[in-house]
Amino acid sequence: MAAQFYVRFVSRRPIAHARADYGIFGPAYAASRDQRLPDWLRGAIREELDWYEANLDVPARFGVVTRRSRRPSAGVCWFRPEAQAQIAHAYRLRALLDIAGAPIAVVTTNAPGDIVWRDENQIVAIPRRDNPVRFLM
Repeated sequence: MAAQFYVRFVSRRPIAHARADYGIFGPAYAASRDQRLPDWLRGAIREELDWYEANLDVPARFGVVTRRSRRPSAGVCWFRPEAQAQIAHAYRLRALLDIAGAPIAVVTTNAPGDIVWRDENQIVAIPRRDNPVRFLM
C-alpha cells in the first residue's frame, strides 16, 4: 500500500500547545472582513469561504486530554489526498491571501501525527514532537 500524503495550508501564527501554526481559514475570515482591502479581493475571498462552508464539514473533534498532562492537546486539520476539490480551492484561497498580504505555506506529510478524527475529505491529527507543522518558506 502506498503512503498517503496529507496536505495542510499554514499561516505564520503559532497555535499554543499544538506544535503547529494556524491554518488557512483564520487568515481568510480576517481578510474577508478587512476594510483596508479592495472590495473585489474581499469578495473573492468570501466566495471561497462560502464554497468551503457548503463543501467541507467542521470536524467534530480537535483534540484530546490525557491523564498524564490533564491539558488538552490541540489537533490540526489536514486534507486527505482524495479531497481534490477542497485542495484546489485552498490553492485559490492561498493566492488571494498572498495578494492580501497574508502568506500561506503548503505542507505535506505522510505522518501527520496521532489521528483523532477523520471524514472523507480531512483528518484532525495531534502533531508529534518530532514532526511539528510550521510555516517554512
